Amino acid sequence: MPEERRRDPEDGELYTYEELARWYAGKYKKGDIKTYWEQTCVPTRAKSSSKGSPEPKAKAKVKDKAKVKAKAKAKPEKGPANPKRFVDDLDNIVRDGMDGLIWFTPNLGRLDTFPSIKVVFRTDWSKDKVALVSGGGAGHEPMHGGLVGQGLLTAAISGETFASPTIDAVLAAIVQVTGPKGCLLIIKNYTGDRLNFTLAAQRARDQFGLKVETVITRDDVATVAERGVAGTIFVHKLCGAAAEANKSLEDVKTLADSVIDSTASEGVSFSSVRRLKAEMIRNNKMEIGLGIHGEPGARTEDKAPVSKIVSSLLQDILKGKRMEAAAPEGYACLINNLGGVPPLEMCVVANAVMKSEYGSKIKLLIGPASLCTSLDMNGFSLSLLRLNAEFTTYLKAPTSVGLWPAAVAPCAPTTVPIPAGLDAMESVTPSSDEAVAAVMKKVCAALIAAKKELDDLDAKVGDADCGSTMASASQCVLDALDKFPLADPQLLCRALGSTLSKAMGGSSGVLLSIMFMGMQASFQKAGKKSWTEGGPQAFMDGLQAMMDAGGATTGMRTMLDALVPAAQALLDGKGLAGAADAATAGMESTKTMAPRAGRTENVPESVWKNVVDPGAKAVAIALKAIA
Repeated sequence: MPEERRRDPEDGELYTYEELARWYAGKYKKGDIKTYWEQTCVPTRAKSSSKGSPEPKAKAKVKDKAKVKAKAKAKPEKGPANPKRFVDDLDNIVRDGMDGLIWFTPNLGRLDTFPSIKVVFRTDWSKDKVALVSGGGAGHEPMHGGLVGQGLLTAAISGETFASPTIDAVLAAIVQVTGPKGCLLIIKNYTGDRLNFTLAAQRARDQFGLKVETVITRDDVATVAERGVAGTIFVHKLCGAAAEANKSLEDVKTLADSVIDSTASEGVSFSSVRRLKAEMIRNNKMEIGLGIHGEPGARTEDKAPVSKIVSSLLQDILKGKRMEAAAPEGYACLINNLGGVPPLEMCVVANAVMKSEYGSKIKLLIGPASLCTSLDMNGFSLSLLRLNAEFTTYLKAPTSVGLWPAAVAPCAPTTVPIPAGLDAMESVTPSSDEAVAAVMKKVCAALIAAKKELDDLDAKVGDADCGSTMASASQCVLDALDKFPLADPQLLCRALGSTLSKAMGGSSGVLLSIMFMGMQASFQKAGKKSWTEGGPQAFMDGLQAMMDAGGATTGMRTMLDALVPAAQALLDGKGLAGAADAATAGMESTKTMAPRAGRTENVPESVWKNVVDPGAKAVAIALKAIA
């Protein structure tokens, strides 16, 4: 296919055919992808004559019109969307994972019954209290094995990935840990779990004469199936604490029933379980209420800001039948990572929860943490527990389980003033210069407008943040424009250096801050008062300070390859237009320049060749804006 770019109506972005084919591979057949490219994706320019003439419209219309919708109707190809896995043998992944858990978990052992029976249990257990046993299919770690320990579960049973453990496995766990005070079996509301766990409990009573009670969790509000999901962990924790407090089996079961009746959950995801099957959720959609085994969600919606997602989930949870009763003591909220959400984004979720219209009712937070996962699902779930004094006591009770994140009272962010003397703007008296202000506005506007272009470029050779970094710094400068000493070049350079050191992340922020500080020193040393008199030399002196501090120079494929030629052009009297031309030429030279500094230094030649350096591109954009 020709190397043209077309707009995918799914997300409105531009892609080459190869990029589009890679994205949809495994989801749709190759022929359907090609048809989608040809008949649905919007061309942005005509094909070059050297590539051949475009297909006549009349001929295109002859094609089967039904194929225009082939992408939407096509059945996904078999196979996972993300087949790469850190395993030795996929058939032994559950066994190896359980052994790995034991290596780093004190007082945890397993029965010697691999592979058919996979049970972990407390090795410090003396059978003198009520035992708590739970389990289910693998793939939800750390639930269930990672929650075994004093104050939580006594034993946990694992099936294969997303498959209920066998009756014999559940029975083995019950027999291993149950003493005279009995055992509570905590079952999630799935058909396989209900059948196997319930029958195992009955066999334990009939065959071994053990006292065994069962409860079934059903906290998911998304569907009428009332599946047991992350809210099950509330039952584990509260009942584990009650058992540790030497409560009777009857009391622990009554507590479990009460917790179940006071718990509700719902989840959201941008992806299915990509390690097991082809992606089914489109890149501009999300599914609300999908199951922890990758079952389809209750509804599919357009992607939305996290604050709206959180509000929608909490609204669904609170209008469910289990949340009908008043909650004068508020709620505990479990913020659960379904497996694939980065920790930074989970913190954003927590912030959204507490800033939502329901945040004031949340008195205890558990997480954000990965507690009930679905392998690598890119989603999260929220679970609410209606609190009372007893629930609060048991939630906050100590446990030896290291993976339990603790229940904490939310603490609103507070700020304190920055220590005196650290902000270079403190002693600055603002002044005005319309010409300087106009230049700064044009540069900042150009960099903000180029955010996506620079990020996309940086994604090829770096860490995809060049545009974001430049844009955020530019916005900070614009926001503080009326506070700058615009009429004094020396003080302005000092203020800009201070501002960028705080507002601009990464090495670019530090280096540009050093450059402006070097320019300030140049103005001060030369005693020059205007940009016309001292600007070009100050620019070059600032770049020299940057090179001395950073260790790079021209010819190393960095922003210096655009900055230094631009500064030299100004010294040669070529003005801003000449500087812009020199910066552009320097930028173009980086296409074939072997990197010897920066992140691109570790990138293969096949990746960076014929791609300009993003930092040099940003310089060229900035100077072009004021030429």
